[in-house]
Amino acid sequence: MPALPDPRPVTQVAADHPFAERLAAAWEARAAGRDSRAWSGLVRGVLRALERGDGDVVSQALATAGPAQGVLLRRAVDDAIDAVGTDEDLPLVTRVFLLPVLFVTAGAAPAVVAGALPDVAELGATLRAAGALGRVESLAWSNALGTLDAAAAVAPERLHALVRQGGGAGGADLLAPAPIQIDDACEQVHVRLIAGVCVTGVDAPTVMETAGQVGRWGMAVSRLLATQLAVPGLSLLALPRVPASWHAALAQARFAREEIAFQLFATAAIRRIRTATGDPLASVSACTDGSVRIELRSPFDDMEVHSHAWRLGPADDLTQVELGILDLLRECRVTDVTVVPDLVAPAPVGIPAVSGRLLS
Repeated sequence: MPALPDPRPVTQVAADHPFAERLAAAWEARAAGRDSRAWSGLVRGVLRALERGDGDVVSQALATAGPAQGVLLRRAVDDAIDAVGTDEDLPLVTRVFLLPVLFVTAGAAPAVVAGALPDVAELGATLRAAGALGRVESLAWSNALGTLDAAAAVAPERLHALVRQGGGAGGADLLAPAPIQIDDACEQVHVRLIAGVCVTGVDAPTVMETAGQVGRWGMAVSRLLATQLAVPGLSLLALPRVPASWHAALAQARFAREEIAFQLFATAAIRRIRTATGDPLASVSACTDGSVRIELRSPFDDMEVHSHAWRLGPADDLTQVELGILDLLRECRVTDVTVVPDLVAPAPVGIPAVSGRLLS
């Protein structure tokens, strides 16, 4: 059974917020297994705020919703942006989305990976050749590789307007190019997002549905990105994720970044301890700074201690995080694992050579 306490501050949408009652009703209905009417009411409430140009109300709710409320609210905002279940009479379905990509780098340092794709048209061609686009014909991509912070800062009303304009220029100006700065030769993980817009018939599947299985196209896109962004002497592994609606993609990308950083840390630290002294001891704890800390230590050498912080995002499922950590330790045959049931003060994160480093 999961044992970690949630270290994140307890937050929720204020009781006097315009969405508060609708959000509470949607949450209660979902828990009771009857969420259709309450859910539609929440989406319509978000849509009306966006139509009035009252995007600050939407952004404020997104910023203050706790983990439980936030999952519902982010989905409602995405549905309102994309006119899903809103009864809007739109002749075509326009969807604005993000393609998250995790880049794992190692080798040359210092180095810089370009913040934009030289030939973004090749991305669409590669996805089409792999069968990931189905009947989607009208599709446009931005060539910019944007950061999580930049994508999170895009106002919901701007996305709402883009969809009603039929996609505009494909969202080319939504994200600015953000080069990846490499300052260390050890393995690091970076996340970047590519914005896109697709237009389909009302009854046709969108890109989020046709590209739902990364296994069909992931390797081809990984090779394409590594080729276009290659830097001499730098190992660059691109790991694309499923395209998703805007706020869902942000949550997915944050979680994937933390997960991969932990995997890099754990495999390197376990290998180092085993080589030096034998099987490591592991402890997992929730810290008052809102992170989950994983510590790996030698049973025979007090100086051989390696620690890593998994930074919890507002949308992260703590149970999923805990089970993912324990599953990887089990797969690595680490059998002595302690899960601390109480919140603890964070200790300094340890040795750079084996810390699963993650950047923006």
